[in-house]
Amino acid sequence: MNDNVLMNKAADNIRILSASMVEKAKSGHPGGPMGGADFINVLYSEFLEYDPENPHWEGRDRFFLDAGHMSPMFYSVLCLSGKFSIEEIKAFRQWGSPTPGHPERDVERGIENTSGPLGQGHAYGAGAAVAAKFLKARLGDTIDHTIYAYITDGGIQEEISQGVGRLAGHLGLDNFIMFYDSNNIQLSTTTDAVTSEDVAKKYEAWNWKVITIDGNNVDEIRKALTEAKAEKERPTLIIGNTIMGRGALAADCTSFECQVSTHGQPLSAAGADFAQTVKNLGGNPENPFVIFPEVTALYEKRKKELNDIVAAKKAKCDIWAKANPELAAKKRSWFARELPEIDWATIGQKPDNATRAASATVLGVLAQKVENMIVASADLSNSDKTDGFLKYTKAFEKNDFSGAFLQAGVAEFTLSAMCIGMSLHGGVIPACGTFFAFSDYMKPAIRVAALMGTPVIFIWTHDAFRVGEDGPTHQPVEQEAQIRLLEKLQNHHGQNSMLVLRPADVHETTIAWKMALENAQTPTGLILSRQNIKDLPAAESRYKEALKAEKGAYVVQDEKIGRAHV
Repeated sequence: MNDNVLMNKAADNIRILSASMVEKAKSGHPGGPMGGADFINVLYSEFLEYDPENPHWEGRDRFFLDAGHMSPMFYSVLCLSGKFSIEEIKAFRQWGSPTPGHPERDVERGIENTSGPLGQGHAYGAGAAVAAKFLKARLGDTIDHTIYAYITDGGIQEEISQGVGRLAGHLGLDNFIMFYDSNNIQLSTTTDAVTSEDVAKKYEAWNWKVITIDGNNVDEIRKALTEAKAEKERPTLIIGNTIMGRGALAADCTSFECQVSTHGQPLSAAGADFAQTVKNLGGNPENPFVIFPEVTALYEKRKKELNDIVAAKKAKCDIWAKANPELAAKKRSWFARELPEIDWATIGQKPDNATRAASATVLGVLAQKVENMIVASADLSNSDKTDGFLKYTKAFEKNDFSGAFLQAGVAEFTLSAMCIGMSLHGGVIPACGTFFAFSDYMKPAIRVAALMGTPVIFIWTHDAFRVGEDGPTHQPVEQEAQIRLLEKLQNHHGQNSMLVLRPADVHETTIAWKMALENAQTPTGLILSRQNIKDLPAAESRYKEALKAEKGAYVVQDEKIGRAHV
């Protein structure tokens, strides 16, 4: 346990760096990071377990930031941990900088997820916790890490928090610990202007363990994290009551804490005095971008501790691998996203069938062949035909993750974000289904998945206006144009942001699934029909003809009609 005077000094260092980044950029959010500095410092200097030499180590704890606007705090603690240089955090919010206003996924630098749209980050965390539970059910105690998430008032208010809270509690995700930075201030108002709910009681009703603490008190933070780590039945919500702009001073050296104005602009623009604030926190306003020597020593000490922790865990894993060579081989293969041999040509399809039914046929094969695949549905498994997979497995339940299906209930946004979190965790291949019209609920998550290059498979059925009996609310008209536009936008690697496939018959559906599984770079969307579709003509094998879909397009039949070729 570290000395509290040193821990407070380190938190103040994070506050100085956070405020300085925003001040230099003339843009950003200083108040929240100044309030959250104590928690993030305790987490990174005493609790979070990761390999300093191998950021991709599959046994690491994962930290999912929900509130992307807290990036100055996050970059600061990562700077203390050696992931960013002082020069890089000085370039906060600048063109070409590795420190954009909202963090983007970069596991090498310790960033597990792209954040910004509030509510999604903690959903990724819950999804990652599901993936870890799934893997532990198959690989045993070699999977023993913790998933952490950091959420703020805005994320708690976003509707997706209801779906995440309900599902995480229902499934008993005891490997999931979420810190709620409750400072009672948001961008435009104090929170009492928009809500009067009792957050603790809400999460308790969802079957969470709830611990309420002074979020700026090192001892209380430490005790809460220790208690949360010991919980074996439920996810834990730590409500940390923090002070917005902690340590901020006005020009006359009076307190400028708890001010709405410090949420979304530099301290000087908010009415505080930047120089007095830095002095108050123990820094030099003429040279604020400094890591204090004793703080450097604290994080060097933690690095040595982490090396010892990781070495012990790897030694334990080596013993397990020697005793369980087949499981060890699976673990390596799953985290490398290697696919098993699948004889796609032998998948028998009923001629002239609906493509959602053809998808169910393929899913039945995948359920038996792809052991690390998880399929999920938003209360539509018997209609989006993801039940083709479910027939060969069972749904997750509390204390039983031996199945491979997530029944998410009516929560498309939550479902999509949690499946993205499963993929971010690694070791699993997630796919989720709903009606194409309801892909609108998923769009915010799909967009971020496209930015991150996360290979989640989206199964969208009832693809056309032919869903007539249900009326116009269930008839997708503009949805394909929207998703095709996203497909053609390029991601950071110069690739199409996602792969979108709308198979023309049952055989192309088989090939579409083949392409989806083999696409490890981006999300894939499969757009499938409810109604029967006649098979396209083929000179010989329709399957072989359909394989040409992998090229993007192909000639089905070349016939001359007058002067035109069709």
